Amino acid sequence: MPTSPGRLIHEDLTTAVKKPKKVVFAAAADHTYPPPSIVPNAIPTPRHLTAKAVENHKGWTLGATETDVIKRTIHKLTDHLLDTTQCYSKQAKTPLLLVYERALEMHPVLREFENEWATRCIITAHLKATAAAARAN
Repeated sequence: MPTSPGRLIHEDLTTAVKKPKKVVFAAAADHTYPPPSIVPNAIPTPRHLTAKAVENHKGWTLGATETDVIKRTIHKLTDHLLDTTQCYSKQAKTPLLLVYERALEMHPVLREFENEWATRCIITAHLKATAAAARAN
């Protein structure tokens, strides 16, 4: 519908814009960030999660032997499924999710960590080291 010379464009929009049929309200708790943990009593994410060794984080509760086995598994998965010349943020989402999935299958204890922060920390640290080595070559 063409506008007449004296009318503003937005005046013609009253019929084009439709009001929502249903208004849905949600509790304030549903809009928190970061989202609440799905796992009850999960080990909370450290305030300042970095790519340092996972065992140096306050929330890491596993022993040295179990830590080595988990790290070795995640490193092998990362080397096999991801591009180790790129850092964590540059990885494709599908293979990255596959690493998380397989790590959780092989080590169910990783489910105890809120939002999988321990797995993310191990992957990030490994990719940081491998990407730096690739750049150095």
